[in-house]
Amino acid sequence: MNEAASTFGDLGLTMAVSAAALLAVWLPFFRGMRVCLRGVGATRRVPRSQLESAGNGSGERTNSLALLMVGVLRKALREDQDHPREFVLDATKQYVLNEWESHYSALISMYSNILPPIGFIGTTGGLLILFLSMHLSQSSLELGALALALTSSIFALMAFAALEAFKIRLYSRLLNCFDDVAELVHKAEATRRRAPARAAQAASS
Repeated sequence: MNEAASTFGDLGLTMAVSAAALLAVWLPFFRGMRVCLRGVGATRRVPRSQLESAGNGSGERTNSLALLMVGVLRKALREDQDHPREFVLDATKQYVLNEWESHYSALISMYSNILPPIGFIGTTGGLLILFLSMHLSQSSLELGALALALTSSIFALMAFAALEAFKIRLYSRLLNCFDDVAELVHKAEATRRRAPARAAQAASS
């Protein structure tokens, strides 16, 4: 009976310590995932028709980085006639990248970089408790210390990997948005260059 109660107590202690380690990891992971979910909306690919109508003076605010890029690009091309369009396009990309970095990437990195120290603190604390339990010959304390040392590292590293993988995926989506906008600009430029030839051809006929 005493052995069963001791086993049940050790199991309960292990589960309680593991839950505490998971809770310590959960808070920064949850906040980082919230930023990631906002980043999903910001890096979504926008239909061509919506890109073409963006930035035409509607004044609507959007969290889509593709639409932001088109709006900034249209405004820059209207106000700056001296620089080549490729230069303006690159400057606009840099502006949008700065927005991505400050509002999404830096925040995700901040939360993910908190996780390894949390795991390390849990591991170090668990080892200290383990040494203490060996000195006191407390088997239940030893089991809880092992649980803290292992689960804190595992949870923290898994959460860190998940956030960093999500950030890489979001950056890939952002590059796809850049490609869509660049294709739109190049097609508009090609149409603009063909317009004088068409006008001359129409006048001659």
